[in-house]
This record gives sequence, structure tokens and C-alpha cells, in this order.
Amino acid sequence: MKVAGFPSPADEYGQVHLSITELLAPRPHATFFVRVSEPIAGKLREGDILVIDRSLKPRPHQWVLAVVRGKFSVRRIEQSQEGEWFLVSLTSNHRIQMLEEDHLWGVISYVIHKQA
Repeated sequence: MKVAGFPSPADEYGQVHLSITELLAPRPHATFFVRVSEPIAGKLREGDILVIDRSLKPRPHQWVLAVVRGKFSVRRIEQSQEGEWFLVSLTSNHRIQMLEEDHLWGVISYVIHKQA
């Protein structure tokens, strides 16, 4: 159907395909979704969804899902000048050195939360 008048400047762009799965999980075999069960001091709300990518190599200051002393925990990862890795609480600057029994589950690539 033709409409009289000037053509829209957006006509040249056509339709853009947007896939939320391709955006959030470009490596689906290594991506997991985790729901937050307890709020973390204004950083994460109960019900937020964390997108965890296990294929990403962690870098300092990133948020990670880690198994710390046998329990899952969301932490920020830091590295000392000597190369030692530390896990830092999101609610304070309390940091703990990673032990052999601790391990990173994956890097948090996205946090999804409902606005209302």
C-alpha cells in the first residue's frame, strides 16, 4: 500500500532483526542464567537474572559467580601486583584470597532486572 507524502528517512533501513538470545548468549553452550534469591545492598535485587558466561576469561573489576568455601557467591574479582586473585564483596571492600577449593563458575556478562 502506498501512502501519499514524503518518504520516511527510516525507509532505507528496513526491519532490523534483534534476537535477545543472540545478544545475551552469543555462546549458548557456555551461558547460564541464574536468578538472584537475596538482594545485595542496592547492587542486585531479588529476582534479578544474571547471565553467566563460562567461556570468558575473568579480568580485574568484573563481577563473577564463584564457589567460595563451597557456596555460590557473586563477587568482584581483583588481581594483586604479585598475580594473586582476590574476590571482593559487592557490599564492602572486604576481600578474600582465592584458595585451591574456591573456583570461578563464570563471568557475569549481564544483569537483567524488572523495572516495576
